[in-house]
Amino acid sequence: MPGAYGSEIMREGQRYRLSFTVGGLLAPQGRIFAALFVADGGFSGDLPDDSHVRESELGERVERVRRQAVDGNVLAIRTHAANVRMVREVLKRLSALTERELRYLAAAGTPMDDCRALMWVAMCRYYAIVGEFADEVLRDRYLMGMRTVTRGDYDRFILAKAMWHPELEELSPATAGKLRSNVFKAMGEAGLVVSV
Repeated sequence: MPGAYGSEIMREGQRYRLSFTVGGLLAPQGRIFAALFVADGGFSGDLPDDSHVRESELGERVERVRRQAVDGNVLAIRTHAANVRMVREVLKRLSALTERELRYLAAAGTPMDDCRALMWVAMCRYYAIVGEFADEVLRDRYLMGMRTVTRGDYDRFILAKAMWHPELEELSPATAGKLRSNVFKAMGEAGLVVSV
């Protein structure tokens, strides 16, 4: 995906990223950080292809925004450690968006529903397991006209994936429950399901 350097693309033998234990959807935080990226500059302008931004330049911009967010406590989180965790998680997800998507997310006139949709897309791109769940379970439910997804649906999906990904079997019950809770929280915040 052009410009979205953080997207997780699964290859044979690759382990899933399973660090989405923080937050839920994080749409308001994503909007704040997208605005910091836009204010930081360095975007390619209005060019249709934004894939030419060098990764080193992008990494420097991410580091500047991270430092600004942590040092300035832009999310107004009480403890330093919690602030660092939240900043890290939001930046990881934003890394999966293109420049055009970041600009749209940061724009003052962007409807909050669109911000939530973009942050859901970011979560699905950054965490392949979430994207696959959205594609294989959530999408199928939607096509059948069902706006409910159960925890059992999620558990069956994870069980099927665990056959090929032992890292899913290695999760502690507490971590597995936290991951499931955050996926359901994000889906609810994105308006993708009515009840869970």
